[in-house]
Amino acid sequence: MKSMQPNTRRRALVTAVTLAPLAGLPSAVSAQALVSSMKVEDFFRNPVLSGARLSPDGRLVAGTRITAKGRANIVVVDVATRKVKIITDFTDGDVGRLGWVNNTRLFFSISDRQRGADQLGATGLFAIDADASGFVTLAERAFMTEGGKLLPVGSTVHSRVVENGELTDDIRVVAYSYQAKGKSSSTMYRVNTRTGRFSPMTVGGPGNAQQWLIDSKGVPRCCVSYTDETFTVHFRAAEDAPWTAIYSYRDDDTAEAIKPQSIAPDGRIYVVANNGNDTSGLYAFDPKTRKLDPTPVFAVKGFDADDIDLLWDRSEGKLLGISYEAIEPGTYWIDEERAALQATVDKALPETVNAIQVGGAGDDRVVLISSSSDRDPGRYYLYQVKQDKFQGLGATRPWVKVPEMRPTTFFRYAARDGMQIPAQLTMPAGDGKPPLIVLHYGGPWVRPIHMHWDPVVQFLASRGYAVFMPAPRASTGFGDKLFRAGWKQWGLAMQDDVTDGVRLLIQQGKVDPKRVCIAGASYGGYLTMMGLAKEPELFRCGINWVGVTDPNFMFTVTWTDFNRYGGPDTGRRRLIGDPEKDAEQFKQTSPLQRAAEIKQPVLMGYGALDVRVPLINGEKMRDALKGHNKNVEWVVYPDEAHGWRREANNVDFWTRVERFLAKNLA
Repeated sequence: MKSMQPNTRRRALVTAVTLAPLAGLPSAVSAQALVSSMKVEDFFRNPVLSGARLSPDGRLVAGTRITAKGRANIVVVDVATRKVKIITDFTDGDVGRLGWVNNTRLFFSISDRQRGADQLGATGLFAIDADASGFVTLAERAFMTEGGKLLPVGSTVHSRVVENGELTDDIRVVAYSYQAKGKSSSTMYRVNTRTGRFSPMTVGGPGNAQQWLIDSKGVPRCCVSYTDETFTVHFRAAEDAPWTAIYSYRDDDTAEAIKPQSIAPDGRIYVVANNGNDTSGLYAFDPKTRKLDPTPVFAVKGFDADDIDLLWDRSEGKLLGISYEAIEPGTYWIDEERAALQATVDKALPETVNAIQVGGAGDDRVVLISSSSDRDPGRYYLYQVKQDKFQGLGATRPWVKVPEMRPTTFFRYAARDGMQIPAQLTMPAGDGKPPLIVLHYGGPWVRPIHMHWDPVVQFLASRGYAVFMPAPRASTGFGDKLFRAGWKQWGLAMQDDVTDGVRLLIQQGKVDPKRVCIAGASYGGYLTMMGLAKEPELFRCGINWVGVTDPNFMFTVTWTDFNRYGGPDTGRRRLIGDPEKDAEQFKQTSPLQRAAEIKQPVLMGYGALDVRVPLINGEKMRDALKGHNKNVEWVVYPDEAHGWRREANNVDFWTRVERFLAKNLA
């Protein structure tokens, strides 16, 4: 497999990531920075153009565009003639994900951007020809809730298409079914997109299957199952060979985990694993010896290889490249031809991250470019190789005034115990020391920061606020050491990491120490309320939406999705703590039980249909505050769940935030 190893020169470009030191942050700016000319709704409108995909032969581009009644429908562009044709006409839903079945046929799903979360679930599956003929419903739309009531346990609520480059009328679909107490399963089907016929491909496979991988011939050969908080990897040598369990690991054991990604032509499995290192990389795993290669196929220093995608030419059995996320997204091309095309595109578009899709062959190659950055929400271009010609296809959000958007800087800082904490900072325009918003979206066991255009960050920066986004311990994406250091540290070291970052910014004169507000959603909402209680002199106000307010609720509120469907709670007890054995710690780290200490102004927003962090979290916190804190603003969105989907709800909430901050950070 030496041909699949990057050469030394290009590997160095990937692994030698330079981390910007704190001293390299943008210069301090004015508290009187000019307010953007963009309105609140301009930041939270849905994109008018998205999801563009190039046909395998490079002759057509398909994507979604807002059409009649504000709905997203499929638009097809002929690359040669530039003729545009809208091929669907949905008025009660929006086309979601789409992809090419072959050179002339598409599959797609349906969502509903104009609803909240009251009727979200299976998005259906459909197929249509690029000339608008041959429409077929492959799977009907279904809903996880109907009038606020969950569908019966055991209903199939999700499906995923597995693309393998086979240019027939068939696709492979994985359908998932969820039951109570951690039980779920999936089956892979071969689906003919013209007849709608489903043929099961994994009969007799392992039970409780969560993931299936196919080989270069489209045969399911690898499966990952999940039972009793343990993942098990299964493999079979051929289509008629028996399935064999080849590896198992506990679901929170990142050090020992191997996460299958793809099957190589020689039968080995590409997996994400740590292999004795702090951060994970992509390795080849031999199912016969059950061992990992000692050298990674791909790794980025300082970052886990969690969010990667292997890009194949299945017809030749050749791994072309690997898309990944480090400081920002990128693609590492093993294929020299595509590496050269990427270099040409990046030279022409040097200020953006440019993801390329290549269609056609030889001099007739066409490149579809998706170009975006922390300041630019994105736009599409076509590059015709033979003519050496670039042409724009359109912007995803053409109303966004890119020159007014602010750059984001990634850096790491030392917490009080020396732990290196990843973070991002976005500074508003102007001079002086601006007020600071500390922002955390949630998790905590996810990567919480990403270098892309963020409507919330840009909205806050446009109003003159600096935005600080830390990734405190327990976050993933930055190594096993950071993740494990957060076990049982809610409200303790995890909280101190955030405080230490804020104090460092103040010490360096970047922000106004008297005007700091903390904000966040989900776990970030917990971080907000705990920060107000623990650091009353530091945080002047707080904004909590859909936030946890007591760690006990993670165990006692039985109607959460993870309590109903997540199985045993032993994993949560390892990560958060034991509500009985750690009762005193839970008391000290409960914003609800420390509500009397919270006297700062608070804005809280919740979704009435939230089953991840149910409404009781907010109601109990509101009631505990109202006796002594007269500056509590409360809003409930009856049609939303764990976050806001509807544009109207987003505009309403962030308009409230704008007023709240103007009043309390003046």
